[in-house]
Amino acid sequence: MRNNLNEALPSLIPEFPVEIAGHHLTLRFDVNINKTKKGVKLQFVMKDVPTDPREAQTMANEIGTELQQKFGQAGLQITYDVENPYRNVVGFLLPLPSVADFIIKTVLKGDAAQPEQAPGEEAPAAEELPAEEVPGEEPLKERMMRIAGIL
Repeated sequence: MRNNLNEALPSLIPEFPVEIAGHHLTLRFDVNINKTKKGVKLQFVMKDVPTDPREAQTMANEIGTELQQKFGQAGLQITYDVENPYRNVVGFLLPLPSVADFIIKTVLKGDAAQPEQAPGEEAPAAEELPAEEVPGEEPLKERMMRIAGIL
């Protein structure tokens, strides 16, 4: 398994130089493939990895504090990614429900609450969504894993 994110991801992943909590890092965006933690990943890539794990944790705490404040002001939730496998990354996750609420309230100007049902009326059955695959193309998860050399 690879130890550095720079070696594992293709160039299709958006990345930007950022300064946060006094640290100059590269921010990469990705999506979480874990079905129990769906959301948008924010991966802060360090150029120089601290040798002392306490320094890395201090940096993660400083970044997390600033992110909590900024994303909280926007009405978004953000969580620390405790399962991040890369030594050179401080990872956070914007949970999918938080992103969805933000889009409904801010972009579409709707009510994020579920529509109310009349007394005695059953909610309509949820339709099964089609798989997000294009015929003839491999699924994104498998493609990313193949490119990263995991498959």
